[in-house]
Amino acid sequence: MDTITILRELWRRRLALGIAAVLALLVGAVVAFNISPLPPQLESRSYTVAIANSRIFVDTPASQVVEVSPKGSDTLGARATLLSNLMTEGVVRAAIARAAGLRPHQIVATSDTAVGEPRPDPSAADTRKAYVVKTRVVTNTAGEQLPIIEIEAQAPDAPRAVALASATVSGLSNYLERRAIAEKVAPTKRLRVSGLGAPQAHEVTRGPGLLMALAAAVLSFLAGCGLILASSALVRGWRQADAAERHEDRAARSESLVIDHLREHRRAVREVPEVESAELRSRVS
Repeated sequence: MDTITILRELWRRRLALGIAAVLALLVGAVVAFNISPLPPQLESRSYTVAIANSRIFVDTPASQVVEVSPKGSDTLGARATLLSNLMTEGVVRAAIARAAGLRPHQIVATSDTAVGEPRPDPSAADTRKAYVVKTRVVTNTAGEQLPIIEIEAQAPDAPRAVALASATVSGLSNYLERRAIAEKVAPTKRLRVSGLGAPQAHEVTRGPGLLMALAAAVLSFLAGCGLILASSALVRGWRQADAAERHEDRAARSESLVIDHLREHRRAVREVPEVESAELRSRVS
């Protein structure tokens, strides 16, 4: 089917084409907006949040930067993994929240090193306004864990994202300090954490934008056009098959009538000599 034929077929189905266009617009609107019936309002699904990235260095009391092989340096990768997981849970998360001036339930914390799937706090319902902390332990090319924890902090704007990323360092440090004091660990044996540079923030756009909504509307419209053409072809084929069956029925009935007529003609031809013979016999007698 060439382009002209397709366009002519769609033009003949203008009503169906209009319905397909309206449905495509509705699909695009649903993709682009959250539609609230009560009260009636449209809210864009696309939103902007701020992301701040920082790194935490887990160190021994005798700094690895100064000493070549300080005691306990071989276990720092495992300790970094443990701390990365602890930062997403109870006491450490509460310490991070206090340092950021937030409540613990306001922070959704996940870790890429946690066992199983991370489970965000259900109390943080609105992703646009949520405070999210993601932790990950850095690995080298050989897959070995390094004593460095990467932090990704999300907040509604850049200043609060930077504050949250900074709070992860100070909150973890305060937690370790309190635990060391409570357990009477000597300062020369305490684990140390420090931030590697100031957090850097940038804004990112999330959610389906207008371009995705437009693509969804176009694809829906094309799918509707394809459905119209397919249904038209089906109806046309059905009608052609029905017409062919009727033509065959008429041809069969016509053939049957011709055969019956020939049979009657043959019967009449056979009966004429018999009648003439009977008349002739009657005259002779």
